[in-house]
Amino acid sequence: MTAPPLGRDYRLLWSAAVSSRLGDALRTPALALLAATLTRDPRVIAAVTVAGQLPPLLFGLLGGVYADRWDRRRTMAVVDGLRAAVIGALALAIALDRAGVAALVTVAFLLAALGTLFDAASFAMLPSVVPPAALPRANGRLQAGSAVAGGFLGAPAAGVLFALAAPLPFAVDALTFLCAALLTLAL
Repeated sequence: MTAPPLGRDYRLLWSAAVSSRLGDALRTPALALLAATLTRDPRVIAAVTVAGQLPPLLFGLLGGVYADRWDRRRTMAVVDGLRAAVIGALALAIALDRAGVAALVTVAFLLAALGTLFDAASFAMLPSVVPPAALPRANGRLQAGSAVAGGFLGAPAAGVLFALAAPLPFAVDALTFLCAALLTLAL
């Protein structure tokens, strides 16, 4: 017996979440690479990385609370729309040679904080797009897609894109967030 298909809305949610995760995975190593080109102080480079890792610890529970209270589809779309604008502005600042370490720390923190809210909303939205019997399969596929995009594709791609041009991984990141926002709106 074959399992029933998960449906159009699930495919859109899956695509949005995986696209967003790919954007996160591109940004994290690219920020560290960019920081290393701006300074040789390892403490400053570490500060950029820590700024991107701190928000889930600080806001993880709060993100879940808001994901339960706000319209999840709209939250996901707005969050990734904001992230596209922020990282797109950073890509432009890098292209114009106007990006400094303080901007990197701020962007890393802001994008990770917004990402915490996106992740909470996307996982909370899953039960509304698939039937209860399909939740384990749908959740497994969502987790697997996010792991592949985040763990296997994003970091190597970030290094290659950064080697081609410093603003490139950030511009691609902005496109992944824009794509995720549009997919979410199509739900």
